[in-house]
Amino acid sequence: MPPRWILATLALAATAIFLLFFVVPHTLNGDGYVRFLKLDALLREGRIGPERYSYVGPLFASPLWLLGGSRTWWAARFNVLVLAAGVAAAWWASKPAMPSSERASLALLLAATGMMPNATIDFYGELFSAVTIGTGLMVVCISERRFGWALIVLGVANMPASLAGLLLVSVWRFWPRRRIDGLIALAAAAALVLLENTIVRGAPLNAGYAGDHGYTTVMPFSGMSGFSYPLILGFVSLLFSFGKGLLFFAPGLLLVPLARRERPQLASFLDASLLFLLGLLLVYSRWWAWYGGWAWGPRFLLLAAYPSSAAIAVALNRATTWRQSAAALVITSWTVWVGVSGAVFNLSGLDDCISNGYALEHLFW
Repeated sequence: MPPRWILATLALAATAIFLLFFVVPHTLNGDGYVRFLKLDALLREGRIGPERYSYVGPLFASPLWLLGGSRTWWAARFNVLVLAAGVAAAWWASKPAMPSSERASLALLLAATGMMPNATIDFYGELFSAVTIGTGLMVVCISERRFGWALIVLGVANMPASLAGLLLVSVWRFWPRRRIDGLIALAAAAALVLLENTIVRGAPLNAGYAGDHGYTTVMPFSGMSGFSYPLILGFVSLLFSFGKGLLFFAPGLLLVPLARRERPQLASFLDASLLFLLGLLLVYSRWWAWYGGWAWGPRFLLLAAYPSSAAIAVALNRATTWRQSAAALVITSWTVWVGVSGAVFNLSGLDDCISNGYALEHLFW
């Protein structure tokens, strides 16, 4: 790819971030609003709220709160700034493994396609964790710099269920190579989660989800709390269901084998990110709200945008046969549509889905 096209691609990525910040509508709803209220109470009154959800991610929005003015306006756009930082970090961290043309494609894909754009329109915490974990895995596996583990620890602490993903990655790092860096990161993340639970809710194992459950509907297993959903049903649904399946929201994962073959330097990152994603799948498949509640796409699995985008970036530049080129074109087009529909349409016009105690929600997926 000529240098001018690389610059044009990066300019498109910057334009996407600009549009996400200034043009796409933002809001504070659901979990995002609860996170904002917790942060607001802490900074305004010095009061620690016992509600569920971690303080780790919201605390990084504190400088925006201190700006004053419309604090809700800034909080609703915090995730756009996190994504911008993640895109820049991906451009830098992928340098040892990808040429500039593929890195530019990766930056544009992360900023403008797939699940990331939709995740920027609220103050939910999944994007912070996805960006810190995804960037951290890139830094550790591609740049081979240990400070990437600090980013991973922050992302996991912000989303405690992701400890399962870090467990798989740390075992993978230790078993054949006898590297203990992942195990140290696992211990640090677990300690941070337990410490926050103790400070916020008075007990190390009190995550604030006791008795949490959804509405009882015609669907089997509805109304139950905790990890009450059958593993196999949740797992298959998170992979293949139309409204929540990774097959539809991160189709670039299908190109990972091609990317591993064409860019061996990426293999370690792709393997680690897929292992981490498997850990998330195993945990959330059992959660009663495996689908992420009334939200667009599988928001708990936002990390999938990293291996998906990296694989597409390689395929677009390295496909050699007509079949590979056709697959790359179709998957790229689909991923672009995922990003556009998530940012432009989101869940608008679907109010009937949540009427009567979410009785029909499952039919709209």
